[in-house]
Amino acid sequence: MLKEYDFRYSVHEVDGKSFELIECKTWPRLNVQVLDTTPERFAEDVAAVKARSMCGYTEEDKTFILKHAGGEGNGELKQSNLDEIYDGMVEIMKAAVKWWQLNRLRLRNPKTAFWSDMAK
Repeated sequence: MLKEYDFRYSVHEVDGKSFELIECKTWPRLNVQVLDTTPERFAEDVAAVKARSMCGYTEEDKTFILKHAGGEGNGELKQSNLDEIYDGMVEIMKAAVKWWQLNRLRLRNPKTAFWSDMAK
């Protein structure tokens, strides 16, 4: 029996204009993929993502939570590619933490403005 692991599409804004959807699949293969999108294409790209075994989506933090029990990837998990896999996971974690740091106040209270917003 295959184990099921969660994987996410984490969405974060780049330069205030474009977005990246970062995909990380964890079983039985691992694939890290960054999908570039823009505010204009975002709804269309979200629809495409939703067609892929979508289990949940939180509008607040723009995170897609999916279940994956097999499928395509960059290769089987093995010792020779663990460093590459680890590096990809670290990049995803860094991007998620950076996004959260920028948006945590709005996640707690959407009416709360950042100090830089108030200073304008």
